[in-house]
Amino acid sequence: DVAIALDRVTDLAENLGGYVVSSKRWKEEERLAGIITIRVPAEDFGGAMEALRKLAVDVTHEDTSSKDVTEEYVDLSAKLKNLEATEEQYLRLMEKAEEVEDMLAVQREISKTRGEIEQTKGRMQYLEQTSATSLIRVQLNQAEIDVSFTASKKRVEEGEKVEFEGRVHGGFPPYSYEWDFGDGETSTSAYPVHSYKSVGSYTVSLRVTDDRDNTDTKTRDDYIAVRPGWSAGNIARSAWNGLVTFGHVLANIFIWVGILSPIWIVVGGGVFYWWRRRKKRSQHEATP
Repeated sequence: DVAIALDRVTDLAENLGGYVVSSKRWKEEERLAGIITIRVPAEDFGGAMEALRKLAVDVTHEDTSSKDVTEEYVDLSAKLKNLEATEEQYLRLMEKAEEVEDMLAVQREISKTRGEIEQTKGRMQYLEQTSATSLIRVQLNQAEIDVSFTASKKRVEEGEKVEFEGRVHGGFPPYSYEWDFGDGETSTSAYPVHSYKSVGSYTVSLRVTDDRDNTDTKTRDDYIAVRPGWSAGNIARSAWNGLVTFGHVLANIFIWVGILSPIWIVVGGGVFYWWRRRKKRSQHEATP
């Protein structure tokens, strides 16, 4: 806002012990513009420039220059000394003048010299003041509307609240907000709070319109990721799914046992027959 920026630049100059040289503002096709010129102490020039940069949304141009006035000041000092000496001579002539005509002529020269002395002193005083301060000229233009937004969390669980914040730079307040949370829900608040009911990734967009119907839209793809949250229903579903899986495993085991049972019977019978024969043979060998 140009008007607010002008006030802040004025406050900056005064807080640094400086002052406003000139200030004006006007409209350019419905957009405000302004120029303000300030003076601040020379030692605070760097800090003042840094503060001014922070006030701007964007700095489009910056130019710094300096001028050495030492030579001019020395010349003025010498000129002032000569003028004061000349004035002193005229004052002595005035004391010696006897004719009215001579007195008037000398008085005219004294007045002329006095004027030059005052002018020279004024210039020297100006140079002293300007050397102790820095001149800063700031031109301000209404920034075009620019929209962005943030969220308190980007990864949440089902039903968890997310706080959104719309940020607008430039344009003409007041602003109107149109949020689209990507799940069919919308809001017109600058600081909406929303909760997602389903798992997934959601694209969020914000459209802002200013008082002159200028608009800007910011969209963030897959901005919010929603994962399953804790609930009795979710726990029950997980338990049921686990039981179903376990049942499938047991069923597969029984099926394979059923398929392979004839083979196991034959193998088991052979092993039992071999074991019985081996036992009888051992008993026979042990009998005297």
